[in-house]
Amino acid sequence: MRKFTYLYLHILLVVIIFNGCLQDIPSTHPDGPTHFIYGKVINTDTGTPIPDAVISDGFTTVSTDTKGEYRFISHSGVTHVFISVPAEYEIPMVDGMPQLFETIDSFKDSVQVNFSLKPLINDDEKEFTLIAVADPQVRTANHLVRLNDETIPDIKNTLENHNNVYGLTLGDVAFDYLSMFSDIKQSFISTNIPFFHTIGNHDFSAIVYEPAEASQDFVSHFGPLNYSFNRGEAHIVVMNNVFNYGVTSYNWGFSEEQINWLKSDLNHVSKEKMVIVCVHIPVLPTTKMERKSQFLAALNSFNEVHILSGHWHSNENIIHSDMNLYEHITGAASGNVWNSTVNKCGAPNGYAVYEISGNQMKNWYYKSVNYDKEHQIRLIEPYSFGDTEGYVIANVWNADDNWKVELFEDGINTGQMEQFRAVAPEVYALDKSSMKTDHLFRLKPTNKDAVFSIKATDPFGNIYQQTISFKSLNELKKY
Repeated sequence: MRKFTYLYLHILLVVIIFNGCLQDIPSTHPDGPTHFIYGKVINTDTGTPIPDAVISDGFTTVSTDTKGEYRFISHSGVTHVFISVPAEYEIPMVDGMPQLFETIDSFKDSVQVNFSLKPLINDDEKEFTLIAVADPQVRTANHLVRLNDETIPDIKNTLENHNNVYGLTLGDVAFDYLSMFSDIKQSFISTNIPFFHTIGNHDFSAIVYEPAEASQDFVSHFGPLNYSFNRGEAHIVVMNNVFNYGVTSYNWGFSEEQINWLKSDLNHVSKEKMVIVCVHIPVLPTTKMERKSQFLAALNSFNEVHILSGHWHSNENIIHSDMNLYEHITGAASGNVWNSTVNKCGAPNGYAVYEISGNQMKNWYYKSVNYDKEHQIRLIEPYSFGDTEGYVIANVWNADDNWKVELFEDGINTGQMEQFRAVAPEVYALDKSSMKTDHLFRLKPTNKDAVFSIKATDPFGNIYQQTISFKSLNELKKY
């Protein structure tokens, strides 16, 4: 009976874990000593102190005084101290990686951490570009080859058309095989721009139950899980919002300490600045995210807020109707986990490009790998992929409610297309269980043999077009 009882309790525990019923995100810092942390921040060109620079251990934030000095008592068990680099200074780089942080000597009660920053040549980058790469998800040597032969060269080509460029990954850098971290790290270093990294559920050790311990491989390669920096009139925050518990489960959300750190970090930021927060798990559409409301409340008072996320292997844009907040769920660089060249929503493998001017986004687009940046639409002929009603369908993978999508027949505008939600038709043929997407548009043509054109206009006035004659295609099918 006792053996049966133990077996029953073990099965019950596994069922609970598999169903994600863990009630709360636990403390995010491990047990360990506290430290008296102190130091100075100086201008490398002049040797003078830098006041008002923000320093943090991921739990507490302080700013330097007029002498460029700071001091505080750390939380227990912390491993790093980082600087939220002011907008007027270059991102420090070591061996091709941003070096915003220093490791704490855990055996010392008192730890001195100094930072030296080099001023930007033009004082401040009022205009800069962010490249956001979601879910590289490298598991095998073949995956790494595709990353290095497809995504990385495409990013390098994009860089030629932009100045002041910074890169961000949005989690799932690897796919459970954490031995791939070193090679993946070098892949992004090879772009020759500062690349900052976010942890995803597949970046934790799958054989360690405690989340802080399970993230140590990631931290050793890419740095702390929660940090911030400034560029131009934007404040950029990177946060972990997924907590793994071995191979069986993970929770979505934020710990109480993370929310407190975010509030503290943002207290140093002007309300007129744009705030960009990078996480792995999408926030707005997720209903089971711990402390979601507290997270959004911390961002509510800022002029313009953008959340960059991944995880879905789908490209979606969501506007928060009650806040000046926009979430960009970014299509995966790996598409359907490197099995194809397409995401679950029909968007090609790719990444996002954000052009920032002052405290606003002046433009953003989804960049499909191996295509020109104008490649934004896939036109689908009537009565294909299961369509029985004769619609011309346009999959416009970066579109949201603010886009205008029109159908032309033989050059004549026949109207604005209806936006609808469904599984992308071209993906449905491959995977009928794939997720639905909102960036589909349809309209019944008046002449099925016409030359069809789609004109898609985004909120910035960019116009993307695709023209095709299905009559010609049908003629070709005869041969």
